[in-house]
Amino acid sequence: MQERCTRARLSRSFALALSALLALATGARPAAAGDAATARPLGRELSVFEADADPDAPESPSPKPTGELALADALAAALQGSPALATSAYEIRRREALALQAGLRPNPVFSLQAEDFAGDSQDKSLGYQQTTLSLAQLVELGGKRMARRRLADRDRDLATWDFEAQRVAVLADTTKSFLVVLALQERRTLFQDLERVAGEMLRSVASTVRAGAVSPVEEDRAHVNLDRVRLEVAQIENDLEVARTGLSSSWGQWQASFTRVAGDLRALPPNPDGEELAAAAPESPEIARWQAEIAQREAALGVERAARIPSIELSIGARQHPLGDAQGVVAGVSIPVPVFDRNQGSLLAARHQLAQVRADQRHAETSVRSALVATHQKLIVASRTVTTLRDQIIPLADRVFEKTREGYATGLFRYVEVLDAQRTLFTARRELIDALLAAHIAATDLERLTGTPLALVTERK
Repeated sequence: MQERCTRARLSRSFALALSALLALATGARPAAAGDAATARPLGRELSVFEADADPDAPESPSPKPTGELALADALAAALQGSPALATSAYEIRRREALALQAGLRPNPVFSLQAEDFAGDSQDKSLGYQQTTLSLAQLVELGGKRMARRRLADRDRDLATWDFEAQRVAVLADTTKSFLVVLALQERRTLFQDLERVAGEMLRSVASTVRAGAVSPVEEDRAHVNLDRVRLEVAQIENDLEVARTGLSSSWGQWQASFTRVAGDLRALPPNPDGEELAAAAPESPEIARWQAEIAQREAALGVERAARIPSIELSIGARQHPLGDAQGVVAGVSIPVPVFDRNQGSLLAARHQLAQVRADQRHAETSVRSALVATHQKLIVASRTVTTLRDQIIPLADRVFEKTREGYATGLFRYVEVLDAQRTLFTARRELIDALLAAHIAATDLERLTGTPLALVTERK
């Protein structure tokens, strides 16, 4: 009976010690707020892939657009099925988990110590041994846990900015892949038309040769021209299939399931002026993210500052000595003495990192604004080229070709002159497609740099 009472008193003493130690270790949970990314205006209305909170949840199947594909459908599929975007989404989840871990307190350490259970000391203690149950807890001072959690939260914020930058990049890359497919479809139509014209000219030349009006060499030249055009058509078919596969990879497919893309390549994109683009530049994720980067470096500096203050380890426990049925409470404290290591090196390094990121911010802003100017010039040049080709060169070249072909039928012109007029016309038509593609690519790059649709940029003025 006496032994049960002794054990009960020992348990109560240990319970009281445990409660006291846990009370010392408790503290308010740090708030998580800050500089998480907000979606840029570009494509903000489209739903985007989100990683499941459960890493073992089954993955959603990749989109498989079929039939005729519009740009909006391609963008929607890319935002849901892009492997690169999924990687960034899971990185956010990973950093959220690390933020959870960073906010946890150190675990208490339970220990059981027995003394005088063997050796000479046991004889001197008349065969009795002392038993001590204790609990030790590291108590972090200086706001270490809060600083650690704040840094983890800022790391998570940076991951959201990386995701947003990746989202904008996926939109831009998918748009450019779509435009390449659209341009190749236009080019295929152009060269199929050229193949038809070359076939008609071959038949016309052959008829003229049979009539004895021209040398058979002219027919050979027409054959060569037709064969070269057919090679161009075959090459374009190959390039188109490669481009279709590249577009499908935007949403994680290695083979195209759509039949063709539908869009108006010949409609020039909006062309904002330099002031409008400069005003939209702060929307760029490459510029806006740097506030979160600075906040992360400031949080890292806070962790190093908190590390200067040493933490202490408290221990408390209950001891029983069977001799005389004695019980007692034992306590201890361990305090590092910061004589040599005051974390001065790590603190200085964190300060240099903060200065470095401010310089990186200025460099990034300069780079984005310089790229805006250069890309805007590409858009201006491409748009001017389109206008000149469409309104001046192609109509004139078309008239020259038609009159030369008519003149050949009456013997006014030689076949070589017809061939030259034909090449001039179809080269100009191909250059028009190339210039239109260049204009749309430049516009897409401007939207990526600003994170804003160009139509919205021009409306803001």
